[in-house]
Amino acid sequence: MKDKIRDRLISLMEINGDISREDREVYEYALNGIWILGINMITSILIGVGLGVPWYSVLFLLAVIPLRSDAGGYHASDAWRCYFLSCGILVLVLMWVRTDFPFRTIITICMAVPSYIFIFRNAPLASENKPLDIDEQRAAGKRARAIMTAEMLIGFVCCLIDERAACTIMSAVICCGAGYIGWFLQKRDKQMGM
Repeated sequence: MKDKIRDRLISLMEINGDISREDREVYEYALNGIWILGINMITSILIGVGLGVPWYSVLFLLAVIPLRSDAGGYHASDAWRCYFLSCGILVLVLMWVRTDFPFRTIITICMAVPSYIFIFRNAPLASENKPLDIDEQRAAGKRARAIMTAEMLIGFVCCLIDERAACTIMSAVICCGAGYIGWFLQKRDKQMGM
């Protein structure tokens, strides 16, 4: 159904003269991206509502999307795996954030700091899905380091205001660090022919 709607929309844009036939693939790709992002956003908000923490769901998305976009890391082999992996990660983060227990914030900081260092040293990680030339690597690396540093600083400030917000923001850095571990394991498996 999604493909039919996409194709019909693109055909209408061609008929109206808004796009040329040669640009069809670009618009198909863009509309697929918008569709996937939209579904992920709606699902994420519904998960947040279901767990009783919608604000933290949105906060996590605001932290993880720009960081992950520039830092790179593990990429699932298809869109469905990515979708379910993302949903699973979000559920884990929100469960972590909503459950009150001693030392949650300290444990989060102790996991976020090594993740920060790991990402800072290796950002960005290119993949088959997102290859980067030298200039793109430099620019994405600078952006990733700046975003991650800002998120860590905001997370530390939030420790004084709202510990759940602090844990949510720092969890984005932790998840990105876990994505780096996944990227290195994926690369190792490909080199070993697994």
